[in-house]
Amino acid sequence: MNNNFAQLGRYFRFVVRRERISSLIWGVCIAGSAAMFAALYPGLLPGQPEIVQMGVMMSNPAMVAMMGNVYGADQLSQASLMAQECLIWYLITIAVMNIFLINRHTRVDEEQGRLEIIRALPVGKLTGSTAVIVFALGVNILIGVATAGLLSLVNIGGTTVAGAFAYGFAISAVGFVFAGLTLLAAQLFSAANAVSGFSLGLMVLFYIMRALGDVSGSVLSVISPLGLGLKVEAFYRDAVTPILILFAEGVLITVSALLIGMVRDHGTGVIPARKGRAHASRFLRSPLGFAGRVSQGTALGWGAALFLLGASYGSVCGNIDGFVAGNELMKKVIGADGTNAIIDNYVAMIFVVMSMVASVPVVLITLRMHGEEQRGRLEQIFARSVPREQLLGSFLLISLVTSVLAEFLLAIGLFLTAGGALPLGMLLKAGLSYLPAIWVMGGLAVLLVGWLPKLTVLVWAVFGYTFFVMYFGRVVDVPKWIMSLTPFGNVPQLPVQEFTVVPLVVLTLIALVLAVIGVQGFKARDIG
Repeated sequence: MNNNFAQLGRYFRFVVRRERISSLIWGVCIAGSAAMFAALYPGLLPGQPEIVQMGVMMSNPAMVAMMGNVYGADQLSQASLMAQECLIWYLITIAVMNIFLINRHTRVDEEQGRLEIIRALPVGKLTGSTAVIVFALGVNILIGVATAGLLSLVNIGGTTVAGAFAYGFAISAVGFVFAGLTLLAAQLFSAANAVSGFSLGLMVLFYIMRALGDVSGSVLSVISPLGLGLKVEAFYRDAVTPILILFAEGVLITVSALLIGMVRDHGTGVIPARKGRAHASRFLRSPLGFAGRVSQGTALGWGAALFLLGASYGSVCGNIDGFVAGNELMKKVIGADGTNAIIDNYVAMIFVVMSMVASVPVVLITLRMHGEEQRGRLEQIFARSVPREQLLGSFLLISLVTSVLAEFLLAIGLFLTAGGALPLGMLLKAGLSYLPAIWVMGGLAVLLVGWLPKLTVLVWAVFGYTFFVMYFGRVVDVPKWIMSLTPFGNVPQLPVQEFTVVPLVVLTLIALVLAVIGVQGFKARDIG
């Protein structure tokens, strides 16, 4: 028994050493940005009239679908409204962090042969999985405590210590649930891409369930971990029960995953991998076929997610048109100026946010080239005299097609559930207008893969900056020139703004230049 604990302790220290930088960055970003956003609310909502007005605006079905139900209407404060607006996004962020963390130390290590080397030593079969889930639990709790402490220090109106810790531990508990779910997926599937795709797909499904449940008042929002995390009602009820339930769910899922891991064979999953053909097709033996094969899961998965998100937001469009047009705070957040219909401004806002989300699969597919390089597969391909620019160009072509597919499915989802309130032509025009901005994000990824492969994480820093500026820009009165520094800040927001082709041409040229420079760098540098 003592020997088992000693093995677990050594493996835990090994995980800590590998994760000391990335987990620290995740923690600082989550806790620090939570405090930063909270500090903005005294300027945004200086008095009770503005607080009440914001509460009314957030009661709109569209806002409920996006961020959750409004609670504590009789005791609204800066802190409670901050929690109602921001908590859902931190639950999603911590979920993504845990998915990447667990997958990296389980299925990815197993797929790349690292665990086989470790298991050649006197290490138990479940030591690695146990160590990484314990580490994930500790990191989640530390992030929750840090978030609670910083919120208490910022101390905006309505802040309480209990509310701050309810907010922080809701983040911790949801993160632990997704850590358990990813560990379970690592036992079910034999490929790392399948694990991450399944886990991220569950996250999207849970978000849609929460949105539908909150709008309709059904039990779906409680079944979803994201919806249950919002039930803590931070800075109002500060409920402990949802947090305890989430941690209990995480423990049950983790135990199930460990039991499965004990009986499955190393290198395989419970769900057997589909057997491939004895001989690859002519298409698959081409660079484009290879790029398409390894990217199809990302493209189709994110396309389906955007379709479902579009459908969930389109389903509430019929309730927006009659919303109070005189709400000044609504005008500020959504951009209504009294001359455009609220529904048009809502559609414009949805396309801004969802188009930024649509850039994620484009970046992922582009960065997949670097992932294949890290796994040592590119050396085998280039040994067959495949031109480097041809292979990288194939990934770029797939990402280009994915961007069009994502915007098309988003528009179709909005159209099918809007009950005729939104014309398809307008939706397609609004969505496709964002393609050049998405291509700029892809071009930046190519540039980093070509010249600075170790710094590809910078593209996500740009994404985070862009999301913050575009999502919160109007609320905190960010100057227009700061928005213009982002690709998405230069796109005409249809159907509210007039369509202009010049900025789209400029963005396309920028994306092209970035891609060309990146390809040249990839041709010149050493592989691996």
